[in-house]
Amino acid sequence: MYRMETEIPFSRSGADGKLKLHEAVAMMMDCCQFQEYQEVKFCRYLRENNIAVFLFSMQLDILRMPRFREKVTSAVKIYGCKAIYGLRRMTMRDESGSLCLISNATGAFFDLKAGRAVKLENAEELVHYDEAEVMECLPRKIPIPASGGEEFPPCTVHLSALDSNGHLSSPEYFAIAGDVLPENFTYNRVRVEYKQQLKLGEAVIPVRFQLESGGKIIVEMKNAAGTSCAAAEFSTADVGGDR
Repeated sequence: MYRMETEIPFSRSGADGKLKLHEAVAMMMDCCQFQEYQEVKFCRYLRENNIAVFLFSMQLDILRMPRFREKVTSAVKIYGCKAIYGLRRMTMRDESGSLCLISNATGAFFDLKAGRAVKLENAEELVHYDEAEVMECLPRKIPIPASGGEEFPPCTVHLSALDSNGHLSSPEYFAIAGDVLPENFTYNRVRVEYKQQLKLGEAVIPVRFQLESGGKIIVEMKNAAGTSCAAAEFSTADVGGDR
Protein backbone atom coordinates (compact mmCIF):
# COMPACT_ATOMS: atom_id res chain seq x y z
CA MET A 1 0.00 0.00 0.00
CA TYR A 2 1.08 3.55 -0.67
CA ARG A 3 -0.31 6.70 1.01
CA MET A 4 -0.18 10.41 0.15
CA GLU A 5 -1.30 13.22 2.45
CA THR A 6 -2.64 16.35 0.76
CA GLU A 7 -4.49 19.55 1.60
CA ILE A 8 -7.14 20.30 -1.03
CA PRO A 9 -5.79 23.39 -2.87
CA PHE A 10 -7.73 26.25 -4.41
CA SER A 11 -6.75 25.25 -7.96
CA ARG A 12 -8.35 21.80 -7.56
CA SER A 13 -11.60 23.18 -6.08
CA GLY A 14 -14.76 24.06 -7.99
CA ALA A 15 -17.27 26.91 -7.72
CA ASP A 16 -18.98 25.01 -4.88
CA GLY A 17 -15.76 24.89 -2.87
CA LYS A 18 -15.46 21.13 -3.27
CA LEU A 19 -12.79 19.04 -4.97
CA LYS A 20 -13.53 18.76 -8.69
CA LEU A 21 -14.34 15.29 -10.04
CA HIS A 22 -11.43 15.06 -12.47
CA GLU A 23 -9.04 16.51 -9.88
CA ALA A 24 -10.06 13.78 -7.42
CA VAL A 25 -9.25 11.23 -10.12
CA ALA A 26 -5.91 12.98 -10.78
CA MET A 27 -4.97 12.81 -7.10
CA MET A 28 -5.76 9.10 -6.97
CA MET A 29 -3.84 8.41 -10.17
CA ASP A 30 -0.83 10.32 -8.80
CA CYS A 31 -0.93 8.08 -5.75
CA CYS A 32 -1.05 5.04 -8.07
CA GLN A 33 2.00 6.21 -9.97
CA PHE A 34 4.07 6.71 -6.84
CA GLN A 35 2.95 3.33 -5.54
CA GLU A 36 4.14 1.75 -8.77
CA TYR A 37 7.61 3.26 -8.28
CA GLN A 38 7.65 1.73 -4.80
CA GLU A 39 7.43 -1.73 -6.40
CA VAL A 40 11.05 -1.71 -7.60
CA LYS A 41 11.09 -5.27 -8.96
CA PHE A 42 7.84 -4.67 -10.85
CA CYS A 43 9.06 -1.41 -12.40
CA ARG A 44 12.33 -3.01 -13.47
CA TYR A 45 10.48 -5.91 -15.11
CA LEU A 46 8.21 -3.55 -17.07
CA ARG A 47 11.12 -1.43 -18.23
CA GLU A 48 13.31 -4.38 -19.26
CA ASN A 49 10.44 -6.02 -21.18
CA ASN A 50 9.15 -2.81 -22.78
CA ILE A 51 5.74 -3.17 -21.10
CA ALA A 52 3.48 -0.28 -20.14
CA VAL A 53 0.36 -0.26 -17.95
CA PHE A 54 -2.58 1.56 -19.53
CA LEU A 55 -5.76 2.33 -17.61
CA PHE A 56 -8.59 0.23 -19.02
CA SER A 57 -11.47 1.14 -16.70
CA MET A 58 -12.16 3.02 -13.48
CA GLN A 59 -15.14 3.17 -11.12
CA LEU A 60 -15.35 5.96 -8.55
CA ASP A 61 -17.87 5.89 -5.68
CA ILE A 62 -18.35 9.21 -3.89
CA LEU A 63 -19.46 9.20 -0.28
CA ARG A 64 -18.72 12.92 -0.05
CA MET A 65 -16.41 15.22 -1.97
CA PRO A 66 -13.76 16.91 0.24
CA ARG A 67 -13.71 20.70 0.41
CA PHE A 68 -11.05 23.36 -0.13
CA ARG A 69 -8.31 23.22 2.56
CA GLU A 70 -9.42 19.86 3.94
CA LYS A 71 -6.55 17.53 4.72
CA VAL A 72 -7.01 14.14 3.08
CA THR A 73 -5.04 10.92 2.72
CA SER A 74 -5.11 9.08 -0.58
CA ALA A 75 -4.09 5.41 -0.61
CA VAL A 76 -3.77 2.67 -3.20
CA LYS A 77 -3.55 -1.10 -2.94
CA ILE A 78 -2.73 -3.62 -5.67
CA TYR A 79 -4.96 -6.58 -4.89
CA GLY A 80 -4.52 -8.91 -7.82
CA CYS A 81 -3.95 -9.71 -11.48
CA LYS A 82 -6.37 -11.43 -13.86
CA ALA A 83 -5.08 -12.42 -17.29
CA ILE A 84 -3.84 -9.20 -18.89
CA TYR A 85 -5.25 -6.94 -16.14
CA GLY A 86 -3.85 -5.52 -12.91
CA LEU A 87 -6.36 -4.58 -10.21
CA ARG A 88 -6.09 -1.63 -7.83
CA ARG A 89 -8.28 -0.20 -5.09
CA MET A 90 -7.89 3.50 -4.27
CA THR A 91 -9.33 5.46 -1.36
CA MET A 92 -9.42 9.03 -0.08
CA ARG A 93 -10.10 9.65 3.63
CA ASP A 94 -10.49 12.80 5.71
CA GLU A 95 -8.59 13.67 8.91
CA SER A 96 -10.99 11.61 11.03
CA GLY A 97 -10.30 8.55 8.88
CA SER A 98 -13.79 8.56 7.35
CA LEU A 99 -13.98 7.42 3.74
CA CYS A 100 -14.72 10.15 1.19
CA LEU A 101 -14.00 8.34 -2.09
CA ILE A 102 -13.30 4.76 -3.10
CA SER A 103 -12.31 3.57 -6.55
CA ASN A 104 -11.60 0.39 -8.44
CA ALA A 105 -9.18 0.62 -11.36
CA THR A 106 -8.25 -1.97 -13.98
CA GLY A 107 -5.03 -1.55 -15.93
CA ALA A 108 -3.96 -3.57 -18.96
CA PHE A 109 -0.35 -4.68 -19.52
CA PHE A 110 0.71 -3.67 -23.01
CA ASP A 111 3.78 -4.85 -24.93
CA LEU A 112 4.93 -1.66 -26.66
CA LYS A 113 7.17 -3.48 -29.13
CA ALA A 114 4.62 -6.11 -30.19
CA GLY A 115 1.71 -3.66 -30.02
CA ARG A 116 -0.59 -5.95 -28.03
CA ALA A 117 -1.82 -6.69 -24.53
CA VAL A 118 0.14 -9.35 -22.62
CA LYS A 119 -0.37 -11.51 -19.55
CA LEU A 120 2.13 -11.34 -16.71
CA GLU A 121 2.73 -14.99 -15.89
CA ASN A 122 4.81 -14.24 -12.80
CA ALA A 123 2.83 -11.30 -11.38
CA GLU A 124 2.75 -12.77 -7.85
CA GLU A 125 6.57 -12.73 -7.77
CA LEU A 126 6.79 -9.13 -8.95
CA VAL A 127 4.15 -7.31 -6.91
CA HIS A 128 3.10 -7.31 -3.27
CA TYR A 129 -0.68 -7.75 -2.99
CA ASP A 130 -2.80 -6.15 -0.26
CA GLU A 131 -6.32 -6.93 0.87
CA ALA A 132 -8.59 -4.33 -0.72
CA GLU A 133 -11.43 -2.47 0.99
CA VAL A 134 -14.87 -3.85 0.23
CA MET A 135 -16.58 -2.20 -2.74
CA GLU A 136 -19.34 -3.11 -5.17
CA CYS A 137 -17.47 -3.35 -8.47
CA LEU A 138 -19.52 -3.17 -11.65
CA PRO A 139 -18.39 -4.67 -14.98
CA ARG A 140 -15.62 -2.88 -16.89
CA LYS A 141 -17.66 -2.42 -20.08
CA ILE A 142 -20.33 0.28 -20.35
CA PRO A 143 -23.18 -0.52 -22.78
CA ILE A 144 -23.93 2.41 -25.09
CA PRO A 145 -27.46 2.88 -26.46
CA ALA A 146 -27.84 2.37 -30.20
CA SER A 147 -29.67 5.68 -30.67
CA GLY A 148 -31.07 8.74 -28.94
CA GLY A 149 -27.83 10.52 -28.05
CA GLU A 150 -27.36 14.29 -27.99
CA GLU A 151 -24.12 15.36 -29.66
CA PHE A 152 -22.15 18.27 -28.21
CA PRO A 153 -19.54 20.49 -29.90
CA PRO A 154 -16.12 18.84 -30.20
CA CYS A 155 -13.16 19.80 -28.05
CA THR A 156 -9.56 19.51 -29.13
CA VAL A 157 -6.81 17.62 -27.30
CA HIS A 158 -4.29 20.30 -26.36
CA LEU A 159 -0.67 19.89 -25.30
CA SER A 160 -1.47 20.81 -21.69
CA ALA A 161 -3.87 17.84 -21.42
CA LEU A 162 -1.35 15.15 -22.43
CA ASP A 163 0.31 12.70 -20.07
CA SER A 164 3.92 11.52 -20.29
CA ASN A 165 2.91 8.87 -22.86
CA GLY A 166 1.63 11.55 -25.25
CA HIS A 167 -2.01 10.57 -24.70
CA LEU A 168 -4.95 12.51 -23.31
CA SER A 169 -4.55 12.02 -19.55
CA SER A 170 -7.00 9.71 -17.77
CA PRO A 171 -8.64 12.40 -15.57
CA GLU A 172 -9.42 14.55 -18.64
CA TYR A 173 -12.00 12.00 -19.82
CA PHE A 174 -13.88 12.53 -16.54
CA ALA A 175 -13.71 16.30 -17.11
CA ILE A 176 -14.96 16.14 -20.71
CA ALA A 177 -17.88 13.88 -19.78
CA GLY A 178 -18.73 15.87 -16.66
CA ASP A 179 -18.86 19.14 -18.58
CA VAL A 180 -21.86 17.99 -20.67
CA LEU A 181 -24.03 16.81 -17.76
CA PRO A 182 -27.35 18.64 -17.30
CA GLU A 183 -27.36 21.42 -14.71
CA ASN A 184 -28.26 20.16 -11.21
CA PHE A 185 -27.86 16.50 -12.19
CA THR A 186 -26.66 14.63 -9.11
CA TYR A 187 -24.68 11.41 -8.93
CA ASN A 188 -22.39 9.53 -6.57
CA ARG A 189 -20.95 6.87 -8.87
CA VAL A 190 -18.93 7.35 -12.06
CA ARG A 191 -17.55 4.66 -14.32
CA VAL A 192 -15.23 5.26 -17.26
CA GLU A 193 -14.24 2.69 -19.87
CA TYR A 194 -11.15 3.58 -21.91
CA LYS A 195 -11.05 2.12 -25.42
CA GLN A 196 -8.62 4.07 -27.59
CA GLN A 197 -6.02 6.68 -26.71
CA LEU A 198 -6.59 10.22 -27.93
CA LYS A 199 -3.56 12.23 -29.02
CA LEU A 200 -2.54 15.83 -29.60
CA GLY A 201 -4.77 17.74 -32.01
CA GLU A 202 -7.51 15.11 -32.16
CA ALA A 203 -11.14 16.14 -31.78
CA VAL A 204 -13.22 14.65 -28.97
CA ILE A 205 -16.97 14.61 -29.59
CA PRO A 206 -19.15 13.97 -26.51
CA VAL A 207 -22.52 12.28 -27.09
CA ARG A 208 -24.88 12.23 -24.11
CA PHE A 209 -27.52 9.56 -23.49
CA GLN A 210 -30.00 10.09 -20.67
CA LEU A 211 -31.50 6.76 -19.61
CA GLU A 212 -35.03 6.83 -18.23
CA SER A 213 -34.48 3.73 -16.12
CA GLY A 214 -32.42 4.45 -13.01
CA GLY A 215 -31.69 8.07 -13.85
CA LYS A 216 -28.36 7.20 -15.44
CA ILE A 217 -26.47 9.30 -17.93
CA ILE A 218 -23.92 7.86 -20.34
CA VAL A 219 -21.48 10.05 -22.23
CA GLU A 220 -19.71 8.48 -25.18
CA MET A 221 -16.55 10.19 -26.38
CA LYS A 222 -15.83 9.77 -30.09
CA ASN A 223 -13.05 10.97 -32.38
CA ALA A 224 -13.62 12.80 -35.69
CA ALA A 225 -13.88 9.48 -37.56
CA GLY A 226 -16.77 8.41 -35.30
CA THR A 227 -14.73 5.80 -33.41
CA SER A 228 -15.76 5.33 -29.79
CA CYS A 229 -12.68 6.17 -27.67
CA ALA A 230 -14.24 6.12 -24.19
CA ALA A 231 -17.54 6.01 -22.33
CA ALA A 232 -18.55 7.41 -18.95
CA GLU A 233 -21.57 6.46 -16.86
CA PHE A 234 -22.94 8.71 -14.10
CA SER A 235 -25.47 7.23 -11.65
CA THR A 236 -26.73 7.20 -8.08
CA ALA A 237 -26.13 4.09 -5.98
CA ASP A 238 -26.03 2.95 -2.38
CA VAL A 239 -22.32 3.46 -1.75
CA GLY A 240 -22.58 3.18 2.03
CA GLY A 241 -21.74 5.53 4.87
CA ASP A 242 -18.54 6.16 6.84
CA ARG A 243 -16.15 3.20 6.68
